[in-house]
Amino acid sequence: MPHQWLRRLVAALMGITIAIAAHAQTDNGLSAYASCAFPDGLLIVQTDPLAPGAASRAVDTDHGVRQIDLEAGLRVMFAYPDTDFYANVKVERLPAARFDELHHALLENFDYMAHGNTVNTAMQSPMNGFEVHGLDRNNMEGGVLGVYLLFDPPAHTVTTIYFLNQDPPSRKFQTMDQYRALRDKFLSTYTGCIRTNLKEGK
Repeated sequence: MPHQWLRRLVAALMGITIAIAAHAQTDNGLSAYASCAFPDGLLIVQTDPLAPGAASRAVDTDHGVRQIDLEAGLRVMFAYPDTDFYANVKVERLPAARFDELHHALLENFDYMAHGNTVNTAMQSPMNGFEVHGLDRNNMEGGVLGVYLLFDPPAHTVTTIYFLNQDPPSRKFQTMDQYRALRDKFLSTYTGCIRTNLKEGK
């Protein structure tokens, strides 16, 4: 169908620009997160730097709002061919002097988000050197099905992964079991790729 052909063309064009987009982010030191390939066809289709002048963001906790100071940031969007966005990934470098404090605040925010959702206690952590925390919805509803945090204390970074829901014809998975299998594959592949990129100085 015409719209399927257009989606393939857009995906191909976005694939060509991945290297250019990732290279453009080298000044913030986060390009290792935007230069990964996936054996199942998943693509990085968009990258955006932290908005100019953005130096912090607010998060909710059970004890009130906390401010998370930021030194650099990058948004990385993932999609399978002929589907809508699969994951929205936000990579942030935190001030080294406040990393422990901000790490605690982000875990408080995670606990706040966990209300009414299921914390993934079966997940391996650390995973490829990342401290991992994750939670998921119990049913396939809403715009976000899962939220996962990757902490890398030596690099003072936190990566927040939002696994997205879409209309059935526009998503790679159709059941929660399929969602979980793709999620686990993504986490393993992505963390491994980032760690390799960091070791190679990408």
